[in-house]
Amino acid sequence: MDASGYLYTIATVGATFAGMSVLTMILRQMLGGQMTKWDSFVTRTWVELGFMTTFGSILPPLLILLAAPAPIAWRVPSGVMAVILGSWALTFPRRRQAVNPTRLPFPVVIFLLAMDIAALALAANAIAVPGARLAGVYAAAVTAILIGAWMLFLFAFVHWYDAFIGDEQPKS
Repeated sequence: MDASGYLYTIATVGATFAGMSVLTMILRQMLGGQMTKWDSFVTRTWVELGFMTTFGSILPPLLILLAAPAPIAWRVPSGVMAVILGSWALTFPRRRQAVNPTRLPFPVVIFLLAMDIAALALAANAIAVPGARLAGVYAAAVTAILIGAWMLFLFAFVHWYDAFIGDEQPKS
């Protein structure tokens, strides 16, 4: 089965997510919120995850178009994405600490664990997964990045919404 159609769809959704993330911050500013270093970090995180998903989704079809053998077209992108995602996930707590010194919320810890698992799945796909499963494992890992980005977006959005509504409550 050709996975290109699915990956192109994920690439489109990833790029759309990155753009929507920026529009969300613009809307927040239009509603009166000031853009802080924290807001910039959160937006950058969403955009990075969206473009990471997009890049990961177009890499295997590109290699297939360049006539790479199927195992190579899945193993090489798996290795590349394992390094990119693994590095990103491992450095996330330090980068976040630089703009927000509070403890990581539990949902963010779960998100990071999911990204670590996805990076490990990609690394295993690069070296150990049987050939018949390469495309499926790869597509699942790239999809996990996008789903993780959505969950992180929803977590932040709910937090901001609660803070915004809290500001409008009558003070007793």
